[in-house]
Amino acid sequence: MRPMPELEVVKVPIEELVPYSGNSKLHPLTQIDQIAASIQAFGFNSPLLAWHNDDGEPVIVAGHGRLMAAESLGMKELPVVFLDHMDDEQRRAYTLVDNQLTMNSGFDMTLLSNELDMITDIDMSQFDFIIDEPTGDDFGEFDDEEFVELPQDEKPTHQCPNCGFEW
Repeated sequence: MRPMPELEVVKVPIEELVPYSGNSKLHPLTQIDQIAASIQAFGFNSPLLAWHNDDGEPVIVAGHGRLMAAESLGMKELPVVFLDHMDDEQRRAYTLVDNQLTMNSGFDMTLLSNELDMITDIDMSQFDFIIDEPTGDDFGEFDDEEFVELPQDEKPTHQCPNCGFEW
């Protein structure tokens, strides 16, 4: 395990921050609006991660969506943690890993539903938290003829309606 570096949160003017041109994470406008709504409701609680390139510019490692939301809100400076202990390859890898790991999980729907029931003064639907209890009628009747069996060598493809990613 690598030694834990000393990390410090510093305030950096937004105009000095440089988005990483190789950032492959997509940030649709709806997500930026949700991040902005979160900042307005709860404050800016997650610092950006950045790294100084060879020219001394603070390049964002993680937090591109937070930066865009902060810009849309007219913020002038943001909290940043610099990861200058990383070399360029580590920084590139961490940018990908940080984004991927957020997608490798889900929710315990029972616990989530319980937590949402306890939140009464905040509109959680603005953050896409909408849980409806299904009833038997919600599933309807299905006819076996409605389903098409795929040949064994064909795999179904799916596409994310927000970002277009296919799998």
